[in-house]
Amino acid sequence: MKSLYAILVTLLFLACSDGVSPVQSSATPGPTPAQDQAAIQQLVQDVFDNIWSGTDTAQVRRYQTGDFVILEHGEVWTNDTIRTWQLGQLANKPADAPKRLNSFEFFRNEIIGDNAWCAYQNNAHWVDAKGDTVNNFSWLESGVAVRTEGGWKLKMMHSTRIGR
Repeated sequence: MKSLYAILVTLLFLACSDGVSPVQSSATPGPTPAQDQAAIQQLVQDVFDNIWSGTDTAQVRRYQTGDFVILEHGEVWTNDTIRTWQLGQLANKPADAPKRLNSFEFFRNEIIGDNAWCAYQNNAHWVDAKGDTVNNFSWLESGVAVRTEGGWKLKMMHSTRIGR
């Protein structure tokens, strides 16, 4: 009788098993949620430091998906719109133009698989060659990011100016 129970327990165990050996997988573990969150916040920082503060149009493709869109104060901007804006900034930028510095206060981050969104306050100020602030603006913004083979990229943003 004991051997019958042992056989039944073994059969039951095998029937419920998923066929995966309990030995640890040799696959490299993916990033932790905290690492993903930090990567997305760094992505937002990089977008503003390298696209909105810069004029290198190649940065657009580096940080944003091909179908990226931003809802910017009632206008819809695409990557092409942004590159055109960057080229206009480059053509009209005086040699002594103030430098834009960006900082963020993230108050919401959600990551669901290979998709994420974040909400934050964007604070930018412009400093002259002496380091004196000559202008500042703030925006309430959100962004949607997707994980790609090359890392996280922004797919969509929404921006609303605060004040002014």
